[in-house]
Amino acid sequence: MLNNNSNEMKTAVETFLIEETVELIYDNEKLDKWNELVDKLNLNGQTRIVAKDKSPIPFLHLNTSMVNIFKTLCPRQVNVTDYDVTPIPVEILNLISLSVNEEYFNKIEIWYDEKSPDPVCIGTTGYWYQSTWYDDRDRSFDNVKFKTRKECVDAGIKEKNINFSEDKKYLLGKWADVKHTFEQLKTMAMKRFKIQEEHELKRRIKDAQRDLDDLESKTFERFN
Repeated sequence: MLNNNSNEMKTAVETFLIEETVELIYDNEKLDKWNELVDKLNLNGQTRIVAKDKSPIPFLHLNTSMVNIFKTLCPRQVNVTDYDVTPIPVEILNLISLSVNEEYFNKIEIWYDEKSPDPVCIGTTGYWYQSTWYDDRDRSFDNVKFKTRKECVDAGIKEKNINFSEDKKYLLGKWADVKHTFEQLKTMAMKRFKIQEEHELKRRIKDAQRDLDDLESKTFERFN
């Protein structure tokens, strides 16, 4: 039986709660005040990122660069309910539970790498809408955004016409054998991306050279 609790054996778990927003989760008076000010100031953008009677999303928003970093280092992405590679730490499970209760996200995923998992937990917001591809659609719902798929169905939109559009991504947490800074992760992602792209470009060059070598005989066969 392995029984080694040295620091080297421990998993490094990091959570990404925004301190200024966390208090709104548990302090109803401050949340009521926040909602009051949002309404008073007509901050429509704020109302689009918060479900009614729920607290604002308290996690780190991922910009495009950060999303690309994690997609490069963690090319496998699965729904949190299907993740079965490594145990999800309690700290992360608590944040997932909070997110589900507060209805922060349309989906929550675990992103990881098969060789060295180093998983991250990502929450995605977005909206459901009626596709415009089908002629039998109810045109009164064109350009209407719904919070959930159920709202689309309840409104009378046909199942085949319902699509989902991703909007924003948030980092709930990550865990790994080694703790890396975002700058280190960026360097790692750039190195991996360059290697992958170089390999792909060389493969395409070889394919093109092969086609070039065969061009003479291909031309002869085509016109004789």
